[in-house]
Amino acid sequence: MPGAKAFHAWAFRRLYEYVEYKATEFGIPTKQVDPAYTSQRCSKCGHTECGNRPKQERFCCRKCGYEVHADYNAAKNIGIKHVHAGQKSSRGRVNRQLALKSGTLNVSDGFTSAEVSA
Repeated sequence: MPGAKAFHAWAFRRLYEYVEYKATEFGIPTKQVDPAYTSQRCSKCGHTECGNRPKQERFCCRKCGYEVHADYNAAKNIGIKHVHAGQKSSRGRVNRQLALKSGTLNVSDGFTSAEVSA
């Protein structure tokens, strides 16, 4: 379909503008993160290859076997990129961590699962 790529870029830009607008209302800072390869990179071991996406909705790492919904894996990778962007020194001192519904990401790609209450 002619013009589909331009429409796709426009839609993401508009989505970001809406999120940024609402976040600003609540005093939440926003930052765009380059999504390159986030859907092909394993958020657990870091292995990146297109074969990690056997189906559109599934992610299965060909190196470590980690399986999860592809969008969730990509979201974790975007979070990891955001956390890494906050590094202050080569020693790993950081000023960021990212809280997720399911846990917390830190700069060493460590993921601490949130405790589930019964």
